[in-house]
Amino acid sequence: MSENRKVLFGIVGTGVIASFHAEALALSDKAQLAVVYDAVPERAEAFAAKYNCRAAKTFEEFLASEVEAVSITTPTGLHGDVAIPCAKAGKHVLCEKPLDVTLERADAIINACEENGVLLSAIFQSRYNRAIQQIKKAADEGRFGVVTTANCQVHWYRSPEYYASAGWRGTWKFDGGGALMNQGIHTLDLLLYVNGDVEEVHAWTANRLHKSIEVEDSVVASLKFKNGSLGTLEASTACYPGFPRRVEIYGGNGSAVLEDDRLAVWSFSNETAEDDEIRRLCSEGEGLKGGSANPTAISCEGHRRQINEFAESILTGKPLSIPGKEGRRAIALIMAIYESARTGKVVKL
Repeated sequence: MSENRKVLFGIVGTGVIASFHAEALALSDKAQLAVVYDAVPERAEAFAAKYNCRAAKTFEEFLASEVEAVSITTPTGLHGDVAIPCAKAGKHVLCEKPLDVTLERADAIINACEENGVLLSAIFQSRYNRAIQQIKKAADEGRFGVVTTANCQVHWYRSPEYYASAGWRGTWKFDGGGALMNQGIHTLDLLLYVNGDVEEVHAWTANRLHKSIEVEDSVVASLKFKNGSLGTLEASTACYPGFPRRVEIYGGNGSAVLEDDRLAVWSFSNETAEDDEIRRLCSEGEGLKGGSANPTAISCEGHRRQINEFAESILTGKPLSIPGKEGRRAIALIMAIYESARTGKVVKL
């Protein structure tokens, strides 16, 4: 294998998020964009011209192309319709969050990729942030001691024009949910990544501002984790002007708070020689912000890091840090939260 070989990528769906994948691929030293496809041919042609690649005229032409891996950037409710044929065609699948709008559809994608021997990963680019990696390392090393509470908050704002700009936004069929499924899922994933799975949940949802959409614009949940700690989740797209997301881990021996991509709190009863350096490196952030007021106001760097890891796994067989089944965890919790809000009951996972 040539050390300079790059994995050929394709993109299906050329909407807003596809541009972040294309820009990340342009910066990658392990992958490059070769072919794109969109159900609207003119949109695919314009995208291909902008990013110096080829537009497939049909999905069948795309499946028969030379691409080895596919970035799926369609509306969520169409992910399975794209991922499963790509897996059957032998293409590795890198799917935007969430994998799909239900656990059944997510499982169908996971099974198709396993049966056809291709890699699957869900886009959770926030995990590649330096500050969250330090929090995860501290949790794995037991530095927090007994974790008492673990919380996350996404107090963002989306304008009425945001929802009106695409007919699929704010629908159960194609978006799968609202402030939690679409915007809050990244921060919820970080909470699970650091503190482990949830055992029970009691939740409430509401539509306080965006009356034109089918789904919630605000959600609050009480969480009981399998490790015994308690926590809360808050997510909203109705908090003007939009605020930095937060992940909070509080324990008997230490606490840490992530605000956007920077460490706002890093405090332990038994300091180590590395702690001052961690605070210095992670207190300013890396410019990987979450888009609290504008979904396009994010960097493609997180996507680049995940795409590079995905390509390296294809080239070398190195295990993925976010395999397909890892992408299922957030959906399982979101489904439990929606069930609790619908029934008014505590739901056990």
